[in-house]
Parts: sequence; structure tokens; C-alpha cells
Amino acid sequence: MKITTKIIAISILLLTLSCDKEIPNDNNSSSKTITPLALTTTPKKFLFDATKAETAGNADWVLDADTSPQRFPTPLQSNITATTTESYWRGGLSSWGIALVKLGHSVETLSSGTAITYGGTGAQDLKNYNVFVIDEPNIKFTTAEKTALINFVKNGGGLFMISDHTVSDRNNDGWDSPAIWNDLMTTNSVKANPFGFSITLNNISETTTNRLSATTNTILNGSQGTVTQLKYSNGATITTNTAANATVQGLIWRGTSAQGTSNVMCASATYGTGRVVVIGDSSPADDGTGASGDTLYPGWTELPSHSRLHMNASLWLAKL
Repeated sequence: MKITTKIIAISILLLTLSCDKEIPNDNNSSSKTITPLALTTTPKKFLFDATKAETAGNADWVLDADTSPQRFPTPLQSNITATTTESYWRGGLSSWGIALVKLGHSVETLSSGTAITYGGTGAQDLKNYNVFVIDEPNIKFTTAEKTALINFVKNGGGLFMISDHTVSDRNNDGWDSPAIWNDLMTTNSVKANPFGFSITLNNISETTTNRLSATTNTILNGSQGTVTQLKYSNGATITTNTAANATVQGLIWRGTSAQGTSNVMCASATYGTGRVVVIGDSSPADDGTGASGDTLYPGWTELPSHSRLHMNASLWLAKL
């Protein structure tokens, strides 16, 4: 009976400690007692790219713009609570990053001037992360970077690829995101079209409800909610090719299209032991905030399905 009593007492103490933690508030000026976040049992590391001119022109596809996006967004993500708003960081993808942190994950930025590597010794080598997000790259990947990206996925990593419409060269270097993504898949030293899709060189705007009906697909029916719509505000469609990769599948199509290999707006695939998700428009991830002078739109909150799609896909890529 004495042993049982001690076990009960210890259990009550642990429960009390877990429900009453001091967590700094959003402005770091004081502390407040709150119920801690419902942390995931398997925290994952997400890396957001800022090396490919993601802030060129009106783009702001980073977690925290600041003067130049740094590795760790500021203020500290350790101070994020259940009530923290996206304005805690200043970047077009801040809502996305903060939502991941609220689930117990960590996020970082790969800063401009840093090479994308895999299998190296650097602190931000892709082997140290579960998921790499690249939203509308505007600088072509080097030969070494293409090899790194494909091998990262091949060996278990998750790659979130976001394109934009054709003729969307924001830094005027002769390359836009559809051409850059296609170059990755057609001109690399690992495998031709490893993920089984290409970005169509077009420009469409529409809201669609034409989605895969399978209720078991966790990207469309995941823990973050059910995806029922997707709105493109000038984006490019995707063409899938199961001959190149038998696992590739469309998830969302244009409203008037058959659910085939063309007119795809969001798709997924596996390659090796890793996973890939692709969306042909950067607008749905845009939370409408960023550096001063940028013209941004609140796509993240425009449709509830936008945040659900990106979050479900993020967790699927992280194998959760």
C-alpha cells in the first residue's frame, strides 16, 4: 500500500508540473503562466530556403524577412505560445512556420549565400533536417545542389516544391521557378525525372474543388483538417508521368479537368525512402505580410483549405 501511495503522489506531482509552466510572452518583456502547447511526440526539423532570391521583387517567401533572412527567425521561436500571431515574425511564410512550431517542431532558414548540400559536415547540411521547403526559387540550382536535393529525398528527406506561373522571373536573371524546377528534374547527374512530374509553362487563375476523393490520403484528409478547395492566383499546372515514377499522383486538378496526368494543381510522389509534394502557385502559402514595400496577399487565410493543405503536406513529408 505504501508503494502504491508513493506512485500516486509522484504521478500527481508530475501532472501538476506539466500543466503549470512559465513561458515568456510574445514581447519577451514578462512571463505568464499558460497551458503548454500540445507538443508532438516526434519533433521534426523544417528548413526553409532563402538562397534562391525568394525575396526578389514583390516576393517574400521566407519565414522572417528582417533586413536579410537569418538562420534563426527573431524573436526566438522558443517563446511562441498557442496564442502567438503570425506577425511575431515578418515574412510571407511566417504563418506556416509559426503553425509548425505550435505543433512542437522547429524551423530554420537557409540564408542567402549558403550552398544547398547533402552528406557534408556543415551545420545546415540537409542531412540534419527532415523537410526542406523551397518556395518559388528564382536562381537556378547548381549541379552540386541538384545532386544534393535529389539524394536528400532518395535517402529519406521530404521536399516541398512550390512553383509560380511561367514568365515570373522576379530577379531578371533569365530563370523563373517553372524553368528552374524543370531543370532540376531533366538535367541532373542522379536520375532523369526522379519525381515523375514537370511544371507546365502556363499561367492560370481559378478556384477548384476537383480533388482526389480518397479519404485515406492524409495530405487532403490529415490531422490539420480536410482540404476541399485550392485557389490559384496566377500559377502553373503540373503534368505527372507514372512511367518516370510509378508513385506520382495528382491530388488536385483544374475544375473542368479529368483527374488525369495534366492540369494538376497539386501532386505528391515518393522517391527512394523520401517524399515530395509540389504546388504550382506561391499565392496559397502567402500570409500577406513581409518586408516594407512588398505587395503581398493573404492567401494563407483566404481559404481555410490553404493552411490545411500546406500543414498536412508538411507533416506527410516529415512522415508523421
